[in-house]
Amino acid sequence: MALKYQKIAKKPKLFQKLTTLALQEFEILADKLQPEWETTEYRRKADRTDRKNAVGQGHPYFADFPTLLLLMVCYVKTGCGNLLLCLVFGIDERTLYDLLPKLLPLLQDRFVPNTILTSQGKRRKVRARIHSLDDLLKEYPELKSVIADGTDILTRRPKRRQKKNYSGKSKKHSKKTVLLVNSQDGLIVAKTKLRPASVHDKRVLEEDPLHKRLDAATDLEKRADSAWTGENPANGWLVNKKAVRGHPLTEIDKADNRKLSKIRIGVEHAIRRVKVFQRIGQKTTFRLKDRLDEVLNVAINLANFKQLMRHPITA
Repeated sequence: MALKYQKIAKKPKLFQKLTTLALQEFEILADKLQPEWETTEYRRKADRTDRKNAVGQGHPYFADFPTLLLLMVCYVKTGCGNLLLCLVFGIDERTLYDLLPKLLPLLQDRFVPNTILTSQGKRRKVRARIHSLDDLLKEYPELKSVIADGTDILTRRPKRRQKKNYSGKSKKHSKKTVLLVNSQDGLIVAKTKLRPASVHDKRVLEEDPLHKRLDAATDLEKRADSAWTGENPANGWLVNKKAVRGHPLTEIDKADNRKLSKIRIGVEHAIRRVKVFQRIGQKTTFRLKDRLDEVLNVAINLANFKQLMRHPITA
């Protein structure tokens, strides 16, 4: 028997273990994405120049939209092979490969709020009252403090350029990105491009266009660990102090580091919420060039969606 949304929805606890989303959260997600899915599908079919039949007369998908969305969430949540996932849903691998480029874009950049880091430095007026999730993401309260940290995403050993993609710290092959998290609500507000594991965290951020927008926002506090030693405090950087030979940390420096670390732990929690989705948390095996970046964006958006649902924000 193939897995369908209507069947698994009768067991809410099992549903949450399978997807990390509560049943009510998944229903809200499906209601928000289904109109966009229907519009995108109609445009895609209508744009065909060799069409012989009217739009909608072709063979339908194997299931309704909630089941298709469930397939995508399970694809990101589980690290199992595509063949096993297709066996559970009663489809073949070709069907899954056809659905991925159609459904994954729906979950990318959907729940990342609009901030000065994503709008080329433009500030917006915040409305006094926000009535819906979409309004919140558009009229997101102005950022006051962000936390930066890098994270590794394990990959298979490449056939070429193995040294470039090898992390001497973790002793594994991986890709690296830096996440920026709002310290007040735990939402991931920005990320850098994926870089090889041999590149240092600080360099990953410095060579990304995001770093210029960060330095331009001098009123924004940027908190980071000692890996970011050397960032200009005049631009709002608060970095853990690091002892050097002959100059140990004083008790005041240690106390300041503890205070900063208690706030900075928020970015570690955010990374954990992303890596709960095992397609990213485990060793990745993507063959397509941009698929890793797509799935990472989906995991970040789903993590933000869960955070918004479980910890509502008011402007």
